[in-house]
Amino acid sequence: MRSVGPDDPGRTNISLPSLGLSPQAAEPAMPPAHAADNGNQADGEGFILGEISSPNLKSPPRVARESEPEPSLFLSDNEPQPPPTIIPPLPPPPPAVLPPNGPVANTSAQGSWPPPPPVTPTPPSGVPLPPEVASTPFRPIEPLTGAPRPMGRNQTSEIPVVPPKPPADLFAPAVPSPAPARGLSSRLGLIIGLAVAVVVLVIGAVAVVTYFQFIAPPAPTASEPPSPETTPPDSITQPPAEKPLKPAIPENMVAIPGGEYDIGRDAGDFLDPYEKPRHTVTLRPFFIDKTEVTNVDYLKFIEATGHPAPTSWNNGRIEPGKELFPVTGVTLTDAEAYAKWAGKRLPTEEEWEAAAHGRTPTVFPWGNAFDPSRANVKASGFGAPARVGSYPAGASPFGVLDMTGNVWEWTASEATLYPGSKASPPSWDKPLDPGARLQIIRGGAFSEETKKCTVTYRNWVPSNFSARELGFRCVLDQPSQ
Repeated sequence: MRSVGPDDPGRTNISLPSLGLSPQAAEPAMPPAHAADNGNQADGEGFILGEISSPNLKSPPRVARESEPEPSLFLSDNEPQPPPTIIPPLPPPPPAVLPPNGPVANTSAQGSWPPPPPVTPTPPSGVPLPPEVASTPFRPIEPLTGAPRPMGRNQTSEIPVVPPKPPADLFAPAVPSPAPARGLSSRLGLIIGLAVAVVVLVIGAVAVVTYFQFIAPPAPTASEPPSPETTPPDSITQPPAEKPLKPAIPENMVAIPGGEYDIGRDAGDFLDPYEKPRHTVTLRPFFIDKTEVTNVDYLKFIEATGHPAPTSWNNGRIEPGKELFPVTGVTLTDAEAYAKWAGKRLPTEEEWEAAAHGRTPTVFPWGNAFDPSRANVKASGFGAPARVGSYPAGASPFGVLDMTGNVWEWTASEATLYPGSKASPPSWDKPLDPGARLQIIRGGAFSEETKKCTVTYRNWVPSNFSARELGFRCVLDQPSQ
């Protein structure tokens, strides 16, 4: 005889009223003793213990034995019938709990008959629990790790112990996920972004041009100074005064500042009566050639203008090796023609003397004591013109060279006495060629005595005079500041 369960095919569907019995009159009948262990089940079937069916738990083969006849509820009225198995009513079941092997059938229908029996535990031994224990609602408990679990009658297996997983390393560096490959959509987005940027830039440029061309107020021009009404007097500031820039000095020239200079002298060694009296003049700033005009400079003038060559040249040619020597054998007219071609002029005797000794008169450019090693004069013993700039130790305070000795130099000043002089030169009474005049020359020469080589000595010759000992230098007015 099989135990009655909710899934048992032998469970009757006859209700109690149909049997003519009342629940109070019916007493529960205990099932036969051999029905508890389900010993008459066929091989291969699972144990049926209450509502828990374990189809995966297979029992070992058993020896078949004779089964007892089971009472049938569907016998005829003439045959004696065994008393039916009556299941007493049970209290409402607790909330359904899913067993480990799946849901339990017919656990949600409350109020249907017969009511589902309570879930009863199955002990490891397979022996049913007593009725008072079996009637207690049971909630399956997850077996402990490593505890035995039922595997059929007298068969158990240990649950393997699973080591706990270590906690995740919170400080492990995050592995960046690979970036998705850019496809057609990313390229299309980039193209659209660039197009939008270009459109924005074009619109901005058009807006700026439109603003400055049609909307912005015109800026005041230089011809329209801001009116005093719009600009407060305190905010008007005068630009700082610019310092005068030093003029650019032309090549091979020296700048001589303007101002007052003392010219001539009244006493001292090598004094000549025509040097007196000492007086003061005011000069404008000018440039003066550092040395005398050379033969090569004068040759450029001849080639550019076709002017006749000086008498000191041989057949109109410069003597080889004398290119940088002072040009000589020229008249006042020749010197003035060269100066005009070069964009310059001849110096006055006051400009020449100021450049030779500075603002304080001295006998020689370097001082009052004579030194033959500083100039090419007769006492030096050279006896001929020297290359220009050969005596740098004899430079003036401004740096001008060869102001004493070497060759005489033409000036733009006509021969006259200084203001207040009582001298009367006898040579001035001699007749001159038509159109000629007496002209001042300065500086001395290689053939002259020391007395005539001072920077204050004044000499004069006719304007049409030329000699091997006579040359010139030029000056240039500085621009106004």
